Amino acid sequence: MWLDFSYKKIFSSKKLYSSFWKRKIFSFLEEWYNKNTLLTIYTSGTTGVPKKIFVKKQHMYEKAIQSVEFLKIKKKKIIGLLCLSTDFIAAKMFLVRAIIFKWKIYCVPPSSNPLKNVKYNFDIVSMVPIQVFFSFKHLKNVKILLIGGCSISNFLEKKLQNITTICYDTYGMTETLGHIALKKINGLNKSIFYKSFKDVHLSIDKRNCLGIFSKSMNFFIQTNDIVHMISKDRFRWIGRYDHIINSGGIKVVPELIEKDINPFIPCNKRFFISSIPDKILGEKIVLVIEGDFFPLTIPKFIFNGEKKFYKPKKVFFISHFTKNLLEKFNRKKIIKQINKN
Repeated sequence: MWLDFSYKKIFSSKKLYSSFWKRKIFSFLEEWYNKNTLLTIYTSGTTGVPKKIFVKKQHMYEKAIQSVEFLKIKKKKIIGLLCLSTDFIAAKMFLVRAIIFKWKIYCVPPSSNPLKNVKYNFDIVSMVPIQVFFSFKHLKNVKILLIGGCSISNFLEKKLQNITTICYDTYGMTETLGHIALKKINGLNKSIFYKSFKDVHLSIDKRNCLGIFSKSMNFFIQTNDIVHMISKDRFRWIGRYDHIINSGGIKVVPELIEKDINPFIPCNKRFFISSIPDKILGEKIVLVIEGDFFPLTIPKFIFNGEKKFYKPKKVFFISHFTKNLLEKFNRKKIIKQINKN
């Protein structure tokens, strides 16, 4: 389905509402075009219960402009692909950018392989990592790829070094109205650091967790994201403070273990490091993998020296983290289910 925002009125036919995913798109557009100054959106619920928040359309408008200016595509006639659900802020902001800059966008139902059977070329696409993985052979048809929703595996990042598509890892959340910082991960001038928008002021607290202040939106958010600040507008993401495990008095950041073991887990499998209660250690490190059981071998050298304390004491296989591969999963909820069994 094509939407051309260079026209003043782009939807009027009730027939377009036949598919559920299309209804969601037009429902958002109707809400955007109405006279209300506020929009109701929901947080993703990755670390807790999804929250309903109210945001100003003007703030979304300003954020959309900042993103396009950062990417230096403001004056171009853009053709984009929308392949994410409008339940999430990334799709909403993609549509807002399209509206403001009069993009022409092709919309497809959210799936793990959105470029399959799509023969068009696109200037810009937003995807989650699982979509990038399954769309890899079709990415030659995309100029700029924005990747978000969860961290990118080392395996996938290495694969992206061999393509001409300009790939950005994005940092942001629903509360910040999508990404506030980008990291170019391939090609010339690639980086290992996120660079924030000019409007954003960054800080860290005593935990080394990132604080975000937006001048235009006039709000401050204290995150639970542990970062390494490189300069006032550059940082490296380490992990989540609320994921930290205290195992026998040793504090462990699960995301660092996940990076180490990532190459030894099939690239189409979702997994995470967490902990379960232990009488001796307090918390015992465990590895949780989505899908059916398979023999897993992680080389001994991964847990040499001080890292011997980081080795998972147990591996759990869970049939499904979520109903849909594109959905974010809640680690705490999954561990709670494991502890019940």
